[in-house]
Amino acid sequence: MKKEKRIAVSVFIIAFAFGLNITGISPVLGILSEKYQKYGTSMVQLLQTMPYLLLMVGSLLVGWLTTKITKKKIAVFGLLLIGICGVLPFFTESFAVLLAARLLIGFGFGIVGPMNTAIISDFFEPDSRASYMGLHVVGMGVGTMVGNLLGGVFTHAGYRYFYLVYLIAFIGMAGVQVFLIETPPVQTEKASDMKLNKMVFVISFASFVHTLFINAYSTNIGIYILENITDDPSITGIVTAVNAAFALMIGMLFGRISKVLKIYTLPFSILAAAVGYGALLVVPGMAGVYLTSALCGVSLSSFMAMASYLISISVEQEAVAKASGMFSIIGGIGGLIAPIVLGNAASGILGSNTAKNQFIVAFAGMLIFSVAALIAAQRGRKAERK
Repeated sequence: MKKEKRIAVSVFIIAFAFGLNITGISPVLGILSEKYQKYGTSMVQLLQTMPYLLLMVGSLLVGWLTTKITKKKIAVFGLLLIGICGVLPFFTESFAVLLAARLLIGFGFGIVGPMNTAIISDFFEPDSRASYMGLHVVGMGVGTMVGNLLGGVFTHAGYRYFYLVYLIAFIGMAGVQVFLIETPPVQTEKASDMKLNKMVFVISFASFVHTLFINAYSTNIGIYILENITDDPSITGIVTAVNAAFALMIGMLFGRISKVLKIYTLPFSILAAAVGYGALLVVPGMAGVYLTSALCGVSLSSFMAMASYLISISVEQEAVAKASGMFSIIGGIGGLIAPIVLGNAASGILGSNTAKNQFIVAFAGMLIFSVAALIAAQRGRKAERK
């Protein structure tokens, strides 16, 4: 197999397994909310976003790790950890074990997440990277969709069977071992030599805000459906699969989309989520839910692809993994605190912490953020002309 195809297959496999981070435990979150109701809604919602805590630690270490071991070994170890921690709760109903597993799995996602950006930068010139970033998003979309659909099917046998979805990580580990070309560790004396610039932190802050509000979807959609529409857990799996399907479609078309929208790609991705949340609030029943799922998929896919591309061209090649790790860390903070921030905002502004009220908060937040991003893009365009 030619080098380009081997890298493409490896990128897809890593992204496919990483898509499980988006799936998380969203398809069974409504069930877990009822089963562990004594711990409170916010605590159960944190199970979805808790991996961000150690994801940040893993992402922080990525730059250093690439100077010590190969990217292939980092990816294989990360996928092994994801598989073990993902499947572990299948064997017990203990909330403490579930909590620990969800925490530790974040480290695996933290070291795997930045790998594709770094791998793509190793093998391809900047002009060729956008399509491979799109492939990364396609892989994430397919992985999330498969995880959601299989999770919904497995849940019919019992909610704990959902965790068997994480066997996907072991398959991904084998695929990376076969296809990914080994490259030597980064040749630098220390990770601190890998310089980051202002653009890395600007993009990372944008990821923080976007992740904060986009997590309203994954942490609330299952609970919203259970409270307002149906108690059939497989419906949530189908809904979140729609989310992943649209993310997949955008990933496949991202090269073309970014060429058309150019500097407006990022504002577009943010506005898509705002419109999606708005649809849930004004369109009744499952129609509104499906619209929200689709548009949040569009938002997440286009935002991650564009932000990853911008990260890859903002720094020197040897610093891409470190920059991508910083991007994951700052974005991860947004994901980690999302249930707390959204819950408190819903309670403080709207009077109660319900799924619907959190969606209202997220709608307002994304709308304001999209306007700010649009203004920043227009200012950037004027600065380029000067």
